[in-house]
Amino acid sequence: MRLLSAHITKFKSVNDSTAFPVTDDVTALVGKNESGKTAVLEALYRVNPLPSGHPVDFDELDDYPRRSLARDKTNIPDVEPIRVTFQLEPSDIEAVEKQFGPEALMADRLVITRRYNDKSIWYDSKPTLNALAAARHLVANAGLVTPQLDAAANVDQLIGALRAEGHATADQVADVLAERDLDRDIWRILYRRLPKFQYFDEYNVLPGSVSIDRLQKVPEHELSPEERTALSLLRLAGVESDAFTLDAYESRKAALESAANELSDQLFQYWTQNPDLSVELDIEFRSVPTPEAPQQVEPWLHIRIKNQRHRVTLGMAGRSRGFIWFFSFLAAFSEHADSVTRRIILLDEPGLNLHAKAQEDLLRYIDERLAPNHQVIYSTHSLYMIPPGRLDRCRTVEDVGNEGTTISRDIWKARSDTMLPLLGALGVDMTQNVFGGAHRLLVESPADIAYLTVMSEVVRRTGGVPLDPRWTITPVGGLDKIPVLITLLGGNDPNTAYLMDVSTDGDVRVAQLASRGLLDRSRMVHLTDIVGAREAGVEDQLDQNRYLKLLAASKVGKFAKCELRAGIRIVTQIETLCGGRFDPYQPAGHLVRSPGKLLGELDAGTRKRFQQLFERINALL
Repeated sequence: MRLLSAHITKFKSVNDSTAFPVTDDVTALVGKNESGKTAVLEALYRVNPLPSGHPVDFDELDDYPRRSLARDKTNIPDVEPIRVTFQLEPSDIEAVEKQFGPEALMADRLVITRRYNDKSIWYDSKPTLNALAAARHLVANAGLVTPQLDAAANVDQLIGALRAEGHATADQVADVLAERDLDRDIWRILYRRLPKFQYFDEYNVLPGSVSIDRLQKVPEHELSPEERTALSLLRLAGVESDAFTLDAYESRKAALESAANELSDQLFQYWTQNPDLSVELDIEFRSVPTPEAPQQVEPWLHIRIKNQRHRVTLGMAGRSRGFIWFFSFLAAFSEHADSVTRRIILLDEPGLNLHAKAQEDLLRYIDERLAPNHQVIYSTHSLYMIPPGRLDRCRTVEDVGNEGTTISRDIWKARSDTMLPLLGALGVDMTQNVFGGAHRLLVESPADIAYLTVMSEVVRRTGGVPLDPRWTITPVGGLDKIPVLITLLGGNDPNTAYLMDVSTDGDVRVAQLASRGLLDRSRMVHLTDIVGAREAGVEDQLDQNRYLKLLAASKVGKFAKCELRAGIRIVTQIETLCGGRFDPYQPAGHLVRSPGKLLGELDAGTRKRFQQLFERINALL
């Protein structure tokens, strides 16, 4: 089965998350601190949890929203804090059909729920299971096919029709059907095939040492999260923990070295920060005397990391927090990476202490080792944990006033602070593309991209020449960033053009670069020349009335043309009227999403100014 969607209600900070889809491979929950990302993962984990040391049931006192606890007291037992939908795969359907025939399932989706103060996993049988069809299949297998049996409208009627047949075989089948709950029987088959949910957070990191006796004797569900990861480490090494306690020194040493070598080969394939590391395992026999056994000792396994370059080994406590987390993560999941038994892997803020490059290694591991066989859902607010080319993976998580935590796949409707990591990921990707594109047009902000893109299409539709598609438009964040880019580009670049909102001499740093020959004046396109003002942005190419209408339509505010002064950039004037800064992308984004009649009302002067702008830019190719 594959997880298709989830819906969380009345759980911690979540009042109603709204139903949200889950991708087939990797889903990223993106949101700022205290938005409710951890609560979402905790609710998902409890659908069908693997032991991890974390709570596995929904507890009314601990988990129900406190502000509603007293008011909803009598209704809490009926609340379903988590509701998920699974897609049945061919093997799941085949397993049911093998016992109950091809019509026992009416749909290829299964809805699962959990409730408060209840350890059961509930299922919604109505849209999926067909007990009558399953019963008819069992009757047909017994060789009983008559018009009276076919006419039965439900299982009870079928049982009655069987008894009316008046012979032993029919009575025997009727007795079997009367004793069985076929809905439950079909459910049991599907229940055994439900994916397990595995949760991993900072509490699952490996300890520096662990008691082997506990790993051997304590049931896995009673181990602490860190002990459970240590157990996974030993399983990954392919060595039974008994081998580490052998009396013979050479046998014990061979087991330790074998396990350490196996771990080093598997784990450091994805740790590129320091290739000089390797795993070492050692045993310490600690004295634990008792009145019955005063000489009793207990073996403890020590996990150490050797740095070949510095020729020193350190325990886990001596390594960086980022390395400890990464090492623990790989230990916990590498054991199951190639397993065909699907899991839903839940990662709470993975790689939080990792360098950007190590976060890339982590994503690579998730994509290459986990995603082919499992579904991964992780929470993050790091831009380096968001692949710019896979924004379809992202779901925004926001705590919205009295509504509580909500989740949405429509990421561009989220608030700016929630979108910051997404925009940052795009910014990193775009910055890298600045140096890879054949022709680069540097503009001030993302709003400029929106206006240039939309107006290029308007000019094309009206018979003009649009902006040449060979240009890669990249926002740099203002004139003050140009000197840095010039330095990174290694001096004056013949494939780069600059859209300027002031004249060359309007900025001292730009003027100095031009005077030193590091910035080619001929590759600067001045918006001021087209508008005829001492300063101008792309917004000033629009007719002022049209731009004021766009501000009103995008909910920035309503302003009168009589409030504006000539020769001053319109964005600057609007900020003055607003009493502070506003987001220039808000009206630009509205124009992209809902052009409506605003584009149809564009005057000839606006189209002419953009046509002139595109001609000047294209001439630099």
